Amino acid sequence: MDWYILQIKPNGHKLAQEHLHRQGFNVFLPLLMNTSKRGTKFVNKLKPLFPGYIFLGTDLETIPWKSINSTRGVSKAVTLDGHYRSIASEVFEGLRSRCDHNGIVKKMDNVKFGDRARIETGPFADFICNVEKIEDRHRVWVLLHILRQKIRTTVSANNLSKLD
Repeated sequence: MDWYILQIKPNGHKLAQEHLHRQGFNVFLPLLMNTSKRGTKFVNKLKPLFPGYIFLGTDLETIPWKSINSTRGVSKAVTLDGHYRSIASEVFEGLRSRCDHNGIVKKMDNVKFGDRARIETGPFADFICNVEKIEDRHRVWVLLHILRQKIRTTVSANNLSKLD
């Protein structure tokens, strides 16, 4: 199967996915979990990894580009020198292997004792911490520095990304 990049209209990824599926195409939209604060609550929301773009997969020899470019939610197919070119299969498969079955990007960082890490989601999203203890594959004790105080708490190992 060949995969191509489509540019979509603002906030049109769901509409484009739906209409491309109806036409018989495969669609892949990698997503990231993003934490934001709404009032006094923290909200986790899925956002596209590449805002404004989705991947289209097809086995067709002759691809109906006119139909694809006029699909609801699609702005245009990405071209190189005016020619529609597929993505290298190893690049696409590498990206797809980083995602779970729902298309959500999995954390690939394996943190260990003493590492500096960034908390990705939850009420401490974007905080930098030190890994103090690893209980098992899922729970990690971290030390946060907040307002000149050291606070020890546990977080999910999937919510940490290792810093260099």
